[in-house]
Amino acid sequence: MLGETTQGKVTTSIVAIAAALLASSAASAQDNAITAPPQSQSITSDQDIVVTGSAIRGVAPVGSNLISVGQETIEKTAPVNVSQLVNTVPSISTAGSVAQGENAYSYYSPQIHSLAGSSSNTTLVIVDGLRLPGGGTQFNQTDPNIIPVSAIQRVEVLADGASSVYGSDAVAGVVNFITRRTFDGFEANAQAGFADNYHNTSFNFIWGKKWDTGGVYVAGTYTDQSDLKNKDRDFSSRGDYRPYGGTNTNSYQCSPATIVAPGVSGVFLSPSATTTVANTPANAPCNNSIYANLLPSQFRANAMIKVTNDFSDKFTVTAMLNYNRQETHNALAPGGLTNATVFGPGSNRGGQINPFYVAPAGAPGATQQTVSWLALLPDADYGESESQSDVIYSTAVAEYRVNDNWTLSFTDAFGWNRSALNTINGFCSACALLALNGTGQLSGSTTTTNIPGQNVIALNLPLTTANALDVWRPFDGTNRTSEAVIRSLYRNNSENTNYNTFNQMKLDLNGSLFNLPAGALKIAVGGEYLWYEQTQKITGSNNTGPTTTGSNFRVYNYKRDVKSLYGELYIPVISPDMEVPFAHSLDLSVSARYDDYSDVGSTTNPKFAANWEPVAGVKLRGNYSRAFVAPPQAVIGDPTQGYLYASGSVGVNGAQIAVPIANYPDVVNIPGIQCNATTCTIGTPAVQGMRRQLGGGFSNMGPQKGRSWSAGIDLAPRFLPGFTAAFTYFHNKFIGGVSSPSPSAIVNSAGLRNLLTICPQTCSQAQIDEFANLANGATVSGAIPPQVYFLIDQSTRNALNLTVEGIDGQFSYRSEIGELGTFTVGTGFTYFTKFRQNFGGGTEFSILNTSGYNTTFPSVQFKNRAQLGWAKDGISADLFWNHTGSYRNWISTSVIPITVDSVGNPVGGGDKVKSNNIFDLHLQYEFQGEGFARGWQVYVDAQNIFDKDPPFYNGNTAGILGGAWGYNGFVSNPIGRLVSVGLRIRM
Repeated sequence: MLGETTQGKVTTSIVAIAAALLASSAASAQDNAITAPPQSQSITSDQDIVVTGSAIRGVAPVGSNLISVGQETIEKTAPVNVSQLVNTVPSISTAGSVAQGENAYSYYSPQIHSLAGSSSNTTLVIVDGLRLPGGGTQFNQTDPNIIPVSAIQRVEVLADGASSVYGSDAVAGVVNFITRRTFDGFEANAQAGFADNYHNTSFNFIWGKKWDTGGVYVAGTYTDQSDLKNKDRDFSSRGDYRPYGGTNTNSYQCSPATIVAPGVSGVFLSPSATTTVANTPANAPCNNSIYANLLPSQFRANAMIKVTNDFSDKFTVTAMLNYNRQETHNALAPGGLTNATVFGPGSNRGGQINPFYVAPAGAPGATQQTVSWLALLPDADYGESESQSDVIYSTAVAEYRVNDNWTLSFTDAFGWNRSALNTINGFCSACALLALNGTGQLSGSTTTTNIPGQNVIALNLPLTTANALDVWRPFDGTNRTSEAVIRSLYRNNSENTNYNTFNQMKLDLNGSLFNLPAGALKIAVGGEYLWYEQTQKITGSNNTGPTTTGSNFRVYNYKRDVKSLYGELYIPVISPDMEVPFAHSLDLSVSARYDDYSDVGSTTNPKFAANWEPVAGVKLRGNYSRAFVAPPQAVIGDPTQGYLYASGSVGVNGAQIAVPIANYPDVVNIPGIQCNATTCTIGTPAVQGMRRQLGGGFSNMGPQKGRSWSAGIDLAPRFLPGFTAAFTYFHNKFIGGVSSPSPSAIVNSAGLRNLLTICPQTCSQAQIDEFANLANGATVSGAIPPQVYFLIDQSTRNALNLTVEGIDGQFSYRSEIGELGTFTVGTGFTYFTKFRQNFGGGTEFSILNTSGYNTTFPSVQFKNRAQLGWAKDGISADLFWNHTGSYRNWISTSVIPITVDSVGNPVGGGDKVKSNNIFDLHLQYEFQGEGFARGWQVYVDAQNIFDKDPPFYNGNTAGILGGAWGYNGFVSNPIGRLVSVGLRIRM
């Protein structure tokens, strides 16, 4: 539960200052304090009455740690969006990363304690205690950035299970964005940031008016962030990372093409080559990373209006309406072909003979060849991917004070989100194949269907100089491809549009049952009705040519409704007035909630909590809870379509996988396989296979469950004014997490080993058809390789069980030293002591202090953010130290192989990734006196002041827009030194 105690000024200061410190600000206790108004106070008072993590109004939450970010914190962080603000909290999984572009694993939602990610997201994100509409084209998750920064009063992070209050999704905890209740006046903030080959601008404002019985305000934000290209950062565009302790990520897709000739060992690196090189990843010559983007450009604009009014001394209504528009634009890299067969004179293939055919100089008699080719165009226009999101969100709260003790409240939240992810003029591989060998097949087969399960064969015969493709010469004036064929190469379009609608209605009763010696016994009871509708519309290529003439269209529809009952009891056992020795105060809390889902059944989740202050200024706290996450609708899959779902697919495996020989002895028998002493690499040009990722309905997926407890201490010693500290030991168990297992997890874990099938003599057509689930309506994306040597099943399932333990800590000391001013020093950290998991009930193993084994979340052991601050006469300077400890890279591409035990679970190995230390500086001046500029602020904010590159990471966190080879996008920021200047005015 979030919030802070109202029993005594000392306890109030503990939580307020410690929470502010953890957010790394010099915010005052008054800024971040969370206090309940006296019963005699007007309902429309500016004092907050929202208590996060508790259903009881105005009662201090019991047993849980609070991390709170208030107004002064927001000023000193100078965030472009609220994600950037939350990423300053060490307990958030993506702390230290860049808050730009969509994180495909969690949309824009923050996640607490790395407790899974992707479709098994376990952190509930809410606004003013109410749910947000789902968004994105992956897992229907929330985007808190729809709320203007200027409307935020504070952000609260609860790192405890909270399903007893909120229902689904709160296994790891809750992040609650609390908006201002009222505002009087006008405030605006404009800033511009600059880094090497990167810039951003941001403007936000709020205008409000109060009257005797209420008030109204309007707030808005506009942000524009430029893209960042791989080639503008050395660490992301080297291609060959072997000199830096990594691997060669270069490709055989080159312009002109690289060639494999029948009967000749190795690869000709160009048509003029007279000799070959071994066909291994180490010899790949072409660095194609220089064409991609590190970060997409992003634009966002939103506006919010909020009105509150007392219609009598008993009845108050508050209403809010919010609109958000967000876009990202990402320039695409050039496309290409890998291992495509092409026929020349003497091949007896008739109309399939390419008129531009060139045999390699080292094999002049070759009548056919296999080429890998990169389609580099003179204008370098390779299309773009774009995402869009439109959101309408509204809430209404009606409160009726029955008497001095009881309040009846009705709350309604409605949200609608349209999210789209589109490809515009992307590479058309089918178009290139049709112009290369006259078919839509890599093999050049004229009898293989282009749409698996249907007898559809696309042909472009006979090949002539007008319709053929020349891959043996670059597009530099010597290439002989016609203009029409060149234009056709980038005519692939796709669209994935999701519509999410929800409505949450709550009716609850709050009040005091009777008085105990220590105070009033308080209770909250209520009911909730929640419904969701989700529609996904997806259009893409059907592998027969450009999408203008050959495309497929899918629609997925999902509905869900939830009926809930909940109750909470607050029991004051001992109060300070009772003067009990070694028991300054003792409070207990019990809560429980029952949820009935229309599609996954019912669940009941309790929580028990206690606070004990043996003496004033020392509080011991603890809690135990059960929680759950309902399986996301969109990953269940559509049974009428073979359990396909929007972000899943069946198609060609596109990644290289290091397969342990001990786990798969047959892998060494695959023709052309490259092996070392312990592993063989599949997914290479010579060894291709298929991958499927069907929905959880295919694997009988069920709900996800959580069990958690925590114990902590808060300190505010009377003998040391200005000092506060809080430490929490947490234990969280996550059972049956919904996940699409990574290839690394599959090949290295005994519980998942059966999900990879090796076919040394190639997989049969019957095996392929069954694997693709064609008989039940699924389809294959892309062309099936001519020889399939492996089948890997990454279908969504209840695959993951986690046990996570650790310490959240923070301390702060603030002191005024004479004429020198006020100094603040402090730190906030998260330190994992245990991070263990298993798959499917297999043997448990540790992934503590690693990243990459689970591709959707890291488990780095230590993160810390410290602050040193000074303020005097309106001038302030704050230095922040952001530290991420050293850890092991356990992605499948690590140079040092992951070592496994006798049952295949990882026990060691992997590359060591260095620790990361980034320093930020915020300088600010606030105008004093009585002039018109009183309260105005000018500031300079410098992030990563020493312009330090991220630690080298031999892998690619590809699920994050902005992820690239060479750094870990979960915990590192690729922008470098970013200096922003800003002006904040108040009227």
